[in-house]
Amino acid sequence: MISLRFQQPSQPSNFDTNSKMKAVFLYNFTRYFEWPENKKLNNFVIYVVGKNESLMSELKNLAAKKKVGNQEIEIKNSPQFNSDIISNIIYFSPNIINPIGDAASKNKKQGALIVGETPESCYKGASINFVIIDNKLKFEYNEKAAEKAGLDTKEDFKALALKLIN
Repeated sequence: MISLRFQQPSQPSNFDTNSKMKAVFLYNFTRYFEWPENKKLNNFVIYVVGKNESLMSELKNLAAKKKVGNQEIEIKNSPQFNSDIISNIIYFSPNIINPIGDAASKNKKQGALIVGETPESCYKGASINFVIIDNKLKFEYNEKAAEKAGLDTKEDFKALALKLIN
């Protein structure tokens, strides 16, 4: 009897198994918000704060194939929050939570959707917080945070949220 053993390719220790779904969610969020006119002029920027190579890779693949309206998608990344980076969506990796409130105050009425991934994200100023329930990616939504950011939300978006936070 011959026994063959296949070795799975090893993933880096910080590999995000939900990175593909997060990238799709982030892209789909673009359809449910009305962006200010000044955010429709140049590239649509998705800014990832923190190290998440798998998400960055998925977002770059998505950006190569998709657009937001007529806008090209541009992906930016930095290890810590940089308020000089003008963006449409700011995603905070789970290990970066303290600057969410800072980002929310600096982006007030600027039309930036802030997305976090910790239980307190929506209470610190994020409009959306990713959660895993029964091994499925879901999200919580804070409409007041979106309003403070200068974003109008389409009504059907609220029904998609696992939980509404106000």
